[in-house]
Amino acid sequence: MPFDAAFLAELKRGDDSAVERLVAEFEGPLYRYFFAIHGDPALAGEQSADAFADLVAAAPRMRGGPAQLRGFVYAVARNVERRRWRDRWRRSQPLAAAGEPENDSAGPGHEAQARDELRQTLRVLGGMDATTRDIFVLAFVEQLPLGEVAQTLGLPLGTVKSRIHRGRQELTATLASIEDRT
Repeated sequence: MPFDAAFLAELKRGDDSAVERLVAEFEGPLYRYFFAIHGDPALAGEQSADAFADLVAAAPRMRGGPAQLRGFVYAVARNVERRRWRDRWRRSQPLAAAGEPENDSAGPGHEAQARDELRQTLRVLGGMDATTRDIFVLAFVEQLPLGEVAQTLGLPLGTVKSRIHRGRQELTATLASIEDRT
């Protein structure tokens, strides 16, 4: 759903219908963003709510036009995640498992392998530096164009591409080692 200057002005004023439209547009993407980072469904829901509260508070200070809104939303979400990481350093906790995938047609062996692959993928993502992890989530989960990922994170496009290349190699090696064990 495209956004226009009138919508952005309403959002900056805190208009309820504009906030509802923002939530309707970004509720799923923000949840997926947070879930892909840490694999905890409850925490992803909490962080999504925190992100919307921060978005409403920060909207009047947003610079740029409607084309920058998506990048602004993910920049605010990234700040919410950074706060969690700062808190996490105070009390270290392991990356939680993402839960069981739902696929009634697969047998137990297939489900176990899929859970293991997801767990390993989330482990690799959790072990990446925060910037590379954010690049992966924005590019592959949220499917933002690489130019928009670079703009959102304030990085050169070449840096985004090189981190994707190195991250893919790491993920491929991890998943290949899982496949070798089966």
